[in-house]
Amino acid sequence: MSEHLLLAPLLESYFRRRLTKQRNATPATVASYRDALRMLILFAAARLRKRPAALALEDLDRDLVLAFLDELEE
Repeated sequence: MSEHLLLAPLLESYFRRRLTKQRNATPATVASYRDALRMLILFAAARLRKRPAALALEDLDRDLVLAFLDELEE
């Protein structure tokens, strides 16, 4: 049985540990990352018809990220 890594706890850990503590990121940097990732998550949730909290890391595959980037350019 494969274990799915939910995206929400991974992102929370990234923001709390990596950006703020290890990288000493400024509040503006954290806000910028937060906003960009929020847009990606909302895009993925709509595209995959899942709740944002139900997204798994494996849901963010190459094709989905490229579609998101294409939409940003439009």
